[in-house]
Amino acid sequence: MTRTYNVTRENAAKMLGVSTRTIDRYVKGWKLSYKKVANKVLLAKEEVLDMQKDFSALRQEVNTEVVSKNSSNSGSLSKVDPSLEKAIDEKIEKFFLIFNEKDKILEEKNKVIFMLQQRVWELETKLKTMVALPDYTREKQEAMIEKQKLEERITWLKNRIKSEKTKNLIFVGLSMALIIVAIFFFVKM
Repeated sequence: MTRTYNVTRENAAKMLGVSTRTIDRYVKGWKLSYKKVANKVLLAKEEVLDMQKDFSALRQEVNTEVVSKNSSNSGSLSKVDPSLEKAIDEKIEKFFLIFNEKDKILEEKNKVIFMLQQRVWELETKLKTMVALPDYTREKQEAMIEKQKLEERITWLKNRIKSEKTKNLIFVGLSMALIIVAIFFFVKM
């Protein structure tokens, strides 16, 4: 049997008259199957409808099958007086309204908790990348010392290059002078 996964958690919660947290518990407890599509949880429509029928039947049973023992204590059950049944129905209806209101309050609190968890996560992430002031000062001093050493090395290399250039110029000058003297000496001979 193929299932169509096209009911969101929110819609399922409305259909069943429960909170999305309850839907999440049903999914976690394998009472409802799901598929994730583009980071959205979709539930099997057939399963939600079956659960809705079960809930309706349960509510109907609670509303209509309130029984009491016969006065004869024979163990047989009989239907309750219609006025009593109506009063019980009203009480049960109030109970479900209170229960749904509690679910809404819980859902709102869960949203706040989720937002706070997100904020804590963001702050923890920022803290991981931050450096304490003493560490920052020490790292800054180490970087300045390293920079000073590099600048000294650059200055030493520049001076070394200058001295090498000077030596090369002197060598070239002397070589040229010797060549000129040699040419002059060979020409006179």
